[in-house]
Amino acid sequence: MKNKNVLLIEAPYSYASAGKEVVGKYFPLGIGYLASYIRQFGYSVKIFQPSLDEAYDRELTDLIALFSPSLVGISVMTPSYPRAVEICELIKSKNMEITMVLGGHHVSAVGMEVLEQSPDTDFAVMGEGEITMHELIQALESGMSDYSEINGLAWRENGEVRVNSARELIEDINTLSLPARDLVDMDKYRLHSYIDFGKKSATMITTRGCPYKCAFCSSWLTMGARYRFRSVENIITEVKELVASGIDHIVFEDDTMALKRDRIMAICDALIKMPNSPTWYCLTRVDTMDHELAKKFKEAGCKMVNFGIESGSPEVLKLIGKKISLDKAVEAVSACKKAGLRTQCSFIVGFPIDTENTMAMTYKMATKINPDIAIFFPLTPYPGTKMYNEYLDKALIPHTVDEWRNYIMTDNRSGISVNIGYTGEEIKAIANKYNRKFFLRPLHILGMLKTVNNLTDLLRLARGALFLLAGIFKDIKKKGVA
Repeated sequence: MKNKNVLLIEAPYSYASAGKEVVGKYFPLGIGYLASYIRQFGYSVKIFQPSLDEAYDRELTDLIALFSPSLVGISVMTPSYPRAVEICELIKSKNMEITMVLGGHHVSAVGMEVLEQSPDTDFAVMGEGEITMHELIQALESGMSDYSEINGLAWRENGEVRVNSARELIEDINTLSLPARDLVDMDKYRLHSYIDFGKKSATMITTRGCPYKCAFCSSWLTMGARYRFRSVENIITEVKELVASGIDHIVFEDDTMALKRDRIMAICDALIKMPNSPTWYCLTRVDTMDHELAKKFKEAGCKMVNFGIESGSPEVLKLIGKKISLDKAVEAVSACKKAGLRTQCSFIVGFPIDTENTMAMTYKMATKINPDIAIFFPLTPYPGTKMYNEYLDKALIPHTVDEWRNYIMTDNRSGISVNIGYTGEEIKAIANKYNRKFFLRPLHILGMLKTVNNLTDLLRLARGALFLLAGIFKDIKKKGVA
């Protein structure tokens, strides 16, 4: 490395244009933690934050010329993988001496393939990235050419891709510095409109890992299948720092915020005692929620709770390893409503054994549970998941960057189906139909309006409605009716 300059990037990916007003752009917590970890060892770190999507390449090129990084690290989700490869090509075209490193969920699942498919990517970091990235930088600084002792790394040796042993998990995540939010303009980030209840909002996590390994979810691939918890004191330190910066609403991005009851109760008690405490939103499982906890959430400033229900079919729930009961889902949402909390539930259609009947059961269950917001997703078989490894037709597995580009259901692409009865396009259409049908029920609209507290709330709901209506008009036009 010619200097100690490190540039970190979150590879972007697009949604359909109609969704840009609803879908937020979050601060990349993974990069934030990586930046704070690396710079404590004396490295100069920047996070690339483009002002406009249209100016992305030009602004990145300008920053590369100005900052002259020795290493660029890119965080990659599966939908953003093709764009990450393009960014590697762009940077290498300007300066071949810059070391390009990819990491994130997609890389953790298929690290070896990334190096095979992207000649401009020098290294792939799999699993938690902090220690692996630091050890790699140290090795590059020393001029080392053998990287076999760096756990969690994929690299090239004499033209062959090598994959090292897995990176061990960081045992005490309290030892990690808080994310380096000071490296960006936080005002340029915003939450999804339907979960943003503040004048200025932010995201944070209080745990790492997830032990459930649901058949459709890849989140455990990077952070492990064992939950590691930050202490209540450590969490409140970050909350206070955010509040001091003007934040008044926090989205906790943990997979299951309330997994340990005594811990979440202690967090709530600390928030209740805290002056100027923020409002908040979180995700948890239905089997962790009851009325007592819901009341505690409400008292501590919680505005909305998100539950992953996924299917209305017990047979499908068993297949995907969700390990919840639908009766408990009804009870959990009811408990939250009784406590005065808004609720959001997610559902998925297109599982391998889904039929017209089981997908109809999923929609019917959504109306029975009747959360304030229900979102139906078309199943995407993410690499590393059971859906990908066991149910995806091997002929459909992408082997090139271009094939990955058409794999994911973003923008206008239809994606891949693991259900022999439906194409990706048909599954996507069913999800869109259920989203509109659920949201546009007259009684549901009336119920939502009753939860509106101010003009800002109303505008956020209106954005969601316009997004759904745009989808209706698009479908009508596609069918040739208009």
